[in-house]
Amino acid sequence: MKTYIGKIHLKWCYNCNLPILGKKCDICNTEALPVKLTPPGDARLGFRYDIDFINECLEREFGAKSIEDGIILLNKLPGNLEAYEVIVDGIVKYILYYNEEKETWKIKLKLHGAYDLIEKGANKRIVKIKNDLLNILKDKSTLLRPGIIEITNDIERGDDVIIVNEDERVVGVGLAMLSSNEIEKIERGKIIKVRFFNKNFQNRKLERYKLEEALNLMIEANNSVIYNYEKNAIGFIKNSYEKIKKPVIVAYSGGKDSLVTLILTLKALKKENVEVIFIDTGLEFPETLKNIEEVENFFNIEIKRLEAENFWEKIKEYGIPSRDYRWCSEVCKLNPLKEYLKDREVLSFVGIRKYESFSRAKKRLIYRNTYIKNQINALPIFHWTALHVWIYILKEGAPYNKLYEKGFDRVGCYICPAMELGEMDRVRKLYPELWEKWENVLKEYANKYKLPEDWIRKGLWRWKKFHPKDIW
Repeated sequence: MKTYIGKIHLKWCYNCNLPILGKKCDICNTEALPVKLTPPGDARLGFRYDIDFINECLEREFGAKSIEDGIILLNKLPGNLEAYEVIVDGIVKYILYYNEEKETWKIKLKLHGAYDLIEKGANKRIVKIKNDLLNILKDKSTLLRPGIIEITNDIERGDDVIIVNEDERVVGVGLAMLSSNEIEKIERGKIIKVRFFNKNFQNRKLERYKLEEALNLMIEANNSVIYNYEKNAIGFIKNSYEKIKKPVIVAYSGGKDSLVTLILTLKALKKENVEVIFIDTGLEFPETLKNIEEVENFFNIEIKRLEAENFWEKIKEYGIPSRDYRWCSEVCKLNPLKEYLKDREVLSFVGIRKYESFSRAKKRLIYRNTYIKNQINALPIFHWTALHVWIYILKEGAPYNKLYEKGFDRVGCYICPAMELGEMDRVRKLYPELWEKWENVLKEYANKYKLPEDWIRKGLWRWKKFHPKDIW
């Protein structure tokens, strides 16, 4: 997968222990230091749900919860596997990922994360080695059986493990090549693939705040940056409106990016000059529909609701949507807006950001919609990262979609061929009735054409167009 590799804005004030998007912290005036992230580096804010969820994974795998209350960020990694770098105290301490083979969420360790776990009493997946090895081992080396003093009895092949010395200090993390039972039965052989090793490793200790206090401090620490981003975006909206001289719409989806775009547009232009539209695909989460009402009340505006054709009926005509056959996007999203705008030309302010995908990074700031010819799109938050967006929303006190507080990285249809298995797992567990309705359709389809169980369970329906005309 191609990823946009541009400027990574995220820095950290280690004096205040806060994420910073500019050069300095506005609270203490200390120069912020870069955070090492995997590009594109579009880290989002972690909510209490995320903290609890990651702690549950850590306790299940290592026997301890290590993340205390406060700010954490999650940086989604590129690729088809749903995975996030977990940033705590300005350092990537873990990688949270969905293991598709085992159908569960798992943790990859970094040294700082392993240290925190041991400090909090971790008692699982630990390997104690002889001090004689401390001057021999290094990153990407292999730990052999004779060098091991003791192991816990819960290690399986492929598990991440914590490596400690004879004094039980963390010196490394690695990947188990054998299970505990297999290791106990042999005297020689390769045991652990060491990923990170540092015999003199020292952890950084920073003061943490309760989450609500930390969020307020984060807003204060980034005030000047957010002010400038807001000023530039409002200027862009005003200039675009004066230059193009078309009626203005904002297509509000219920997501964070369209919320910020709506706020900025309402600030830049008179409320009566802005028409707000929501396209109900029929596959919306209940939180999204509730958020539409909350936004109407908060801004004292009316949001025009456009309804799509019935997805469940259209699927009988078109078949199961897939990544190379996304008819649902056209039928459920684009066609209602196209029909609504058929007799007029509009200027549409859209919450597209370049950090979201390689294709979006190539877009121009103002362009004509290729599918809806009489819609001119303008992108006021094109250069914003997810953290810019979240700080701005919190600063404005605007009502955001509560799906984000349930671990969702994106807000949209509750079924989509663009989803990863981790997302589907979250929907399946949190919204079993919605997921059952979709799964019943897949089962009927699979039974009709004798498709394997993995076509449903492993989400293979997402990947290939399969469109027999006589399914029903």
